[in-house]
Amino acid sequence: MTRILLVRHGQAICNVERTIEGVGRCRGLSDLGHRQAAAVATRLATEGFAPDHTYVSPIRRAVETATAITNAIGVTFETDADFEELRPGDAEGMTWDQYSAFYGNSEGWNPTVPFAPNAEAWSDFLTRVSGGLDRIANRHEGETVLVVAHGGVVDASLFHYFGLDPMVQSPIDFESANTGLTEWERRSFTVPAGTDQDDSEIYRWRLVRYNDAAHVLVR
Repeated sequence: MTRILLVRHGQAICNVERTIEGVGRCRGLSDLGHRQAAAVATRLATEGFAPDHTYVSPIRRAVETATAITNAIGVTFETDADFEELRPGDAEGMTWDQYSAFYGNSEGWNPTVPFAPNAEAWSDFLTRVSGGLDRIANRHEGETVLVVAHGGVVDASLFHYFGLDPMVQSPIDFESANTGLTEWERRSFTVPAGTDQDDSEIYRWRLVRYNDAAHVLVR
């Protein structure tokens, strides 16, 4: 069985100040975010969680969260650009109010339109994250992988594994809590005899838990 545990970063300064911050501008976690990172780190250490591999978005708020976790559970991590949040391009450093004034889309939602000049579109973001998830699952078959990243990455995993159409705006709103845990597991099955795919293996993903933030709620 292959297992992927996604952890969203703790509350960031950009979350509080409503600014758009990617790799180049992220100022990291807020004071509350550091406490949340410590809480999820303590929880995972107490539960004896021991991933075989850990991948982290290179954006500072994710790296600071991952550092707290990996220090607590005694593992190392490597950064992986596939797990960055949607790349904001020229909107980097803007407030959300400024973004709306400069780039607000009066024509409605379009998944193929870039977020801003030199930025990603939603469809491109989903393709990037989905490719990263498939890559680590195939590379680490039968192992447990920790990914510390962003709310958008968690959303992308839901679109990918549930097979949701990236060209259609979902009627469901996803909202990941800071340091919330989302866990997926992949199992292989042998196709029964008498089918067109006799003796071949297929894989099925199962959502074990979504947005589990009990460690934050009790503190």
